[in-house]
Amino acid sequence: MIRGLLIGVAVVVALPGAAAVVRTTVLTIASFLYREPRPGGDVAPVRFLVMIPAHNEEKLIGTTLESLRAVMRPRDSVVVIADRCSDATAAVARSHGAEVLERGPGEEPGRGPARQAGLEYARRLPWDALVMIDADSVVEEGFFDACERMLATGAESLQARSEYLPRPGVVGRLALANFALEGVTLPRGRDALRSSVRLRGTGMVLSRRLVEGQAVFRSGASEDLRYGLDLCLAGIRSRHVESARLRSVSAGSWQDASTQKLRHEAGRINSAREYLLPLLRRGTWACLEAAWFLATPPLAASTVLLLAGTALAVAAGAWPVAVVTGGFVAVLGVDVLAAMAAARLPASAYLALLAAPWYLAWKVPVQLRAVTSARRRETDFPAMPRDEVPTP
Repeated sequence: MIRGLLIGVAVVVALPGAAAVVRTTVLTIASFLYREPRPGGDVAPVRFLVMIPAHNEEKLIGTTLESLRAVMRPRDSVVVIADRCSDATAAVARSHGAEVLERGPGEEPGRGPARQAGLEYARRLPWDALVMIDADSVVEEGFFDACERMLATGAESLQARSEYLPRPGVVGRLALANFALEGVTLPRGRDALRSSVRLRGTGMVLSRRLVEGQAVFRSGASEDLRYGLDLCLAGIRSRHVESARLRSVSAGSWQDASTQKLRHEAGRINSAREYLLPLLRRGTWACLEAAWFLATPPLAASTVLLLAGTALAVAAGAWPVAVVTGGFVAVLGVDVLAAMAAARLPASAYLALLAAPWYLAWKVPVQLRAVTSARRRETDFPAMPRDEVPTP
């Protein structure tokens, strides 16, 4: 009886992790089928308005604006939303030629309200499509031309290929590996399977018609994820643009990474509470895939659950069950390696995988904290400390 109970618990514990690995593997396989679409005729010129929400980003905003100026065309423009800043963010932005909208200390905090204020401000400006860029991002050559071509195919919501800038140390190298999966492989797979690509805070591109007619950016954690889910429910498919690339600053320490992950995971949990049932009711493939994403745990937590299920199966002497649950862990490892190869990461990133056990031990308490603090507002989470943008 005890053996049967252990086997049952092992299966129940491992099942959510297995569901997450199946989704990841399906998308990884599909990523090899991704082909960036090309417009059938002439490409109409698009005026891009780049919008950068920035809260106390004086150390980073200059580098971001310099990278933009190097690749923007004469018809493109940039607005920095200096959001309740107590430093020189606004002055630095103006010194680099950006138009600046300043929000005072008494206005509603958070990136969602800052973005919404920027949208209201932008209504009087001449532009055809909006590009959301974080203040810690470096945009690569050809970004705007690639987005212009994709808009010419009829798409109205785009997500550029988003990766991390290389940083020294184990944390930075593990971040590269993680974002190779999240920013390259999975978006490719979603696009290839005609699902809707997850929108991120940086590299998000929206047509003017869509911006003026669709839902607003709301306050709270993961406002970009929720905006993308609103689009999905409205039947609007967000597309991946492989040749439009940008890189952002990752956390430089385990403590900073904890702050960042806590905010992201809490936002994901709240989004699941709000959107899971509406997505299932909508019933389209894109909505069902988004629901699958929200209903399954993050990959680190999934790995821990699968390892726990494997240990319980071994304790019960249920070797077939242990082989299956352990096999899911191995398959996930192959998915990660495939993503790293697709992103052409350096050898140091592969060596950083040796710290994977420490990463899992670190991620479990972060995930538990996210569950207990999911109902907190985004502004209740401390901001990640900033430093200079590392050299790409």
